[in-house]
Amino acid sequence: MLPNARGEADEVILVVDSTQWIDSILGEELRKTFLTPMLGLPQDEPLFNVSKVSPKKLNSVLKSAKNMVFVMTLDSKTSESRVLQKYFTNRSLNRIKEDTLTFLRVQKELFARDQTALFLFSSSEDLLSKRMSNNRYRIREIIETSARESIQNKLFKSTRKQLEKRITEDHNLSLTIPYGWEKARDLKNFFWLRLINAETEQSLFVYYEPYTGPSIFNEIDLFRDKITRRFLFDGENAQVHIERQPQIPVFTERMTFNGHFAVEARGLWRISDLSRGGPFVSYTVVDEDAGLIYYIEGYVDSPGTKKKNFIRELETILGTFRTKSDLLR
Repeated sequence: MLPNARGEADEVILVVDSTQWIDSILGEELRKTFLTPMLGLPQDEPLFNVSKVSPKKLNSVLKSAKNMVFVMTLDSKTSESRVLQKYFTNRSLNRIKEDTLTFLRVQKELFARDQTALFLFSSSEDLLSKRMSNNRYRIREIIETSARESIQNKLFKSTRKQLEKRITEDHNLSLTIPYGWEKARDLKNFFWLRLINAETEQSLFVYYEPYTGPSIFNEIDLFRDKITRRFLFDGENAQVHIERQPQIPVFTERMTFNGHFAVEARGLWRISDLSRGGPFVSYTVVDEDAGLIYYIEGYVDSPGTKKKNFIRELETILGTFRTKSDLLR
């Protein structure tokens, strides 16, 4: 009988004592965790759209939000903190006093279907701030996962099954392709897909070659340059191609991508004639069993608009990518 969760995929209702939010080390840590700008965008956009709510004003509409974060420390004695403590049993409150290591709990569908509720708690502000600082990526990933699930449900209601099948047959890899995306270029070890609307274009491309060693992971920017110069050019003027914006660094992070070692990269691209530009996100993925290195990227061209949601959609599509050896498992 629960209502459906409402709101955008990355919207967060943050329920916290107002004094802790405004002027404390805990409030500062919460802002660093949820309001830090997403890397690689041309204008600052926070990772999540956060609405801070007093525990006393948490009504039924707010309780149906897609993502909720409750923050409580036992050393706060305000009336708002006392309201927050009512979300915990007496047994839980006693355990929080004694256990200095446990500081978070995730509960699905607390007030609504498809809802993620994250509880952050500790005996003191200082201790919770330290736990959050040391586990910032883990906390963000909980909300990121919830956002990706929402985007997946929206994007993949209808997919290009025949196009997916042809790509698998031609390239020995797989990718889930939402309805509306079209093939722009398809070569021996490269393909390029695009979604073009009135004011926005989203593109993604996949390139692969034999894997020769780990040194490539230290030269992601140069690897990308080689690919875009060779494949992403104007059909009427081959001298005009996509390139990196050299004034902006490419942000990279080593990670595991569907069980494979990979490097995530974020930065800004432009057309070499300086006519257009925007953000991109990519993953350089090694498939050692197949002896291949893959470069997969999504980029956005949407002048005058916010780009974060478009990048999140591309992240979600790229996340469905499977390598040659993945298909054999």
